[in-house]
Amino acid sequence: MLLGTYSLLAFRNLSAQLSRRSVDIHFPRYRSDDTEDLKAFRTVLHSFELHLPLSEPPDLVSEWEYLYERSIGCVGVLKEWLMRALAGVLRKDANVLTLSDLESHALNVAQCDKMLAEVLEGEMRLLESSGERARLRTRLGLTVAAARHDDASVHPSAREAEILLPRRQRRTPGLRRPMRDAIACPLGTYGSSPAV
Repeated sequence: MLLGTYSLLAFRNLSAQLSRRSVDIHFPRYRSDDTEDLKAFRTVLHSFELHLPLSEPPDLVSEWEYLYERSIGCVGVLKEWLMRALAGVLRKDANVLTLSDLESHALNVAQCDKMLAEVLEGEMRLLESSGERARLRTRLGLTVAAARHDDASVHPSAREAEILLPRRQRRTPGLRRPMRDAIACPLGTYGSSPAV
């Protein structure tokens, strides 16, 4: 099992055997354009408020936008940030976590921007584009029109198929079409005895 950032996606297709035996489980960040995600993010903040070992729990929910901005919606980044801020508060023998404590331990804008760029790139690599699917179908000798319409009954005309297939895949007249041949199994093979 491999657990980590989107950079691990490079390893999943190193070989066909590894690829077919792998299962990707994506733990996405909370998205600011999704109201349910933002609601869940605030719930996480409230849970962190209750579990910080301070005599006065901080009001993290009221600062959710700043916390979202500097954690880019990733709970792991948020947790590490809160741990750094809590350690700073405890070193000062204080019992309150303030906004200035959070600001002094937050990642800077450049760091957040770099993380966001990598996350966006990783999220894009997890998506399958219609172009990739069309390329796969072409390489398999399937019709591209069927991939576009998701309808197995749609087949291009012979002329369209000729245009859609790359030059090297067009068939030459007189050449046999690739197919699997039935293999005759002689009697007595694989432990079976010939019929009497």
